[in-house]
This record gives sequence, structure tokens and C-alpha cells, in this order.
Amino acid sequence: MMKILDANAARRVAWKNKRGWTLELATDAEIPGGDWTWRLSLADVPERAPFSKFPGVDRLIACLAGPGLDLERAGAVAHVPRAGPALAFAGEENVIGLPQGPGVRDVNLMLRRDRRRGRMTLARQTALTLDAPRVVVHVPDGSPALRAISADVVCDLPPGRTLIASGRVDISAAPGSVAIACEIEPRST
Repeated sequence: MMKILDANAARRVAWKNKRGWTLELATDAEIPGGDWTWRLSLADVPERAPFSKFPGVDRLIACLAGPGLDLERAGAVAHVPRAGPALAFAGEENVIGLPQGPGVRDVNLMLRRDRRRGRMTLARQTALTLDAPRVVVHVPDGSPALRAISADVVCDLPPGRTLIASGRVDISAAPGSVAIACEIEPRST
């Protein structure tokens, strides 16, 4: 199974704390705004602000654009990575976002803890091989198109598009390329 979501499929959603907006790129909700067990989204972080709480949700975050983002949590400051594996934290934690300047945009993967587990990687000019029951890859605006190969299906992913697939997926790299890559699987009971 391989499906590509058009950029127009993204949905603008108000933050739970009413201090900003999220661009929901992909989710397993059956209807827009419905219940989900996983959700991939982008958010701008223009100023120091508390993150919305999501009890029972595991969150993964990476800094997609801007000079950098730190998270204040449990009395310490954690740097949000700009490449490689995302920073993980629990949705019920008290977390404050600390942008290091203007234009900060982050990417978030949220997983209902009792139903899903997963990984998110922000790949900059790096080819990837992903393998999971659910693979989600987003090519952000500003990146060149990337090629995805799954079984015997080959497709090009232009900027702004999101791929949803299952099983093994190989993602190409190119100069200046960026891929948000998620591997999502059911939580075993």
C-alpha cells in the first residue's frame, strides 16, 4: 500500500492551549478532526510558550526551520535536534518551547501510548530505509523532490507532499533535500 497526500490535504488546527496553530499533515483519523492514534504535524513557535498537554500521548519533536528550538522540562533545558532522531517526551509533561530566534518551525509526531509506538527522523541530505507497518514521509516546502521505492512501486515525492505506506520504503537523498520520516507500529499488549 502506498498513498500520497496532496499538500491541500493538510489541515490547520488550533493548539489546545489557544496560543498558536498546527498544520496537520497526516493522521489515521477516519474523518477530519476525528480521533487518531497517530498524528504528524508542523507548528510555528514564534515566542516562548508552554506546550499543550496531551495526556497518554508520546511526542517526538524536531526543529525543521529557524535558528533552533529548546524545550524547558523538569527544570532542565533540552536542545531539539535539527537532524537525526527526534527528541521524545510525554504529552503530560510540563514543557515550554524556547525558540532561539524568528522563523522557528517544528515537526511533531504524536502517538497514543496505549495503541502506538514509533520513531521519527529528520533527514537532511541523507537517504533512508524505513520498515514498519506504517511508514509516513513528508517532504517539506523548500526541499527538492525525493524518490520513494516500496516493493516494486516507485514514486516521486514533490515538496509539500506526504507519503503513507507499509513495509519497507527506501527514500532517496539529493543536495538540499529534507525528509521527515516516521515509522509507526502497533503497541504490543
